[in-house]
Amino acid sequence: MGSIPISHPNKVLYPSGLRGESAKLLFASSNLAETSMKKENIAIVLGLLILSLVYVGMLYSKIRFTVNTLDPTMVVSGTIMNGDTTITPVPRIGLDTVISVRGKKALFIGDSHTANHDWGWQVIVCKKTGLILNNTAVIGKHLPWMVNVANMGVTKNFDYCFIYGGANDIHGNRNPYLVVKDVQKIVNICNSKGVTPIVLTGFNAEECVRPIKGQEFYPKAYSRYQRILMDSIKNATVIDTRVVVRTDCGDWTCHMQPSGHKKVADAVIKKMKFKIN
Repeated sequence: MGSIPISHPNKVLYPSGLRGESAKLLFASSNLAETSMKKENIAIVLGLLILSLVYVGMLYSKIRFTVNTLDPTMVVSGTIMNGDTTITPVPRIGLDTVISVRGKKALFIGDSHTANHDWGWQVIVCKKTGLILNNTAVIGKHLPWMVNVANMGVTKNFDYCFIYGGANDIHGNRNPYLVVKDVQKIVNICNSKGVTPIVLTGFNAEECVRPIKGQEFYPKAYSRYQRILMDSIKNATVIDTRVVVRTDCGDWTCHMQPSGHKKVADAVIKKMKFKIN
């Protein structure tokens, strides 16, 4: 029985005609070449990565702007084009925005709580911010009268209109929804003329008022009016000025002393984010 020929274990690797040391040398050279190719590929990848990082670094080094020359009320947006950056200041929109109103014109509509023309909250607001004051408030007036004032007095020459009314209406036990409806009429007139309407709620009546006989209903009624005002007025800024305490009041119905007017003025400036000059 003949023997089965056994193939040489390196036959698949050695070309025909090569034997001994020549074949071993060729095999070793083949392995070395394969290893070198792998290392070369890794080196190429690393080289490309390094070049990319260098390019990005050079790109960012070309961004040119000076922070100190930018308005602190602005933010910066940038567009990268051809390796350069165009810096475009845009208005900052946020809670820390401060608004300069120096030279702007403000109309004030109200009753006795705004009618002290020499030193009231409205005078303090204007002196601190540079607003130009036009005060139409008159002692004892109701909202229907104030609507007429708005119809005649609100013009495009004004930038702001402050509305602080309702105390006398509620004293007269008028329906608070009708009172608020009149406030909304003034707001609508302002908006139709391009004037910014600002509505004040007044003080906390239940904290500040000490009602006389026949007016026991007034504190709670005024508080109800305030809640409806804050919930119902549209297209206006409603400022909660219930910052006054009893010691800031000068009489039973809380016509404010200077300390109360200062607190109301500060509340208005803070809410409106007006710049203090």
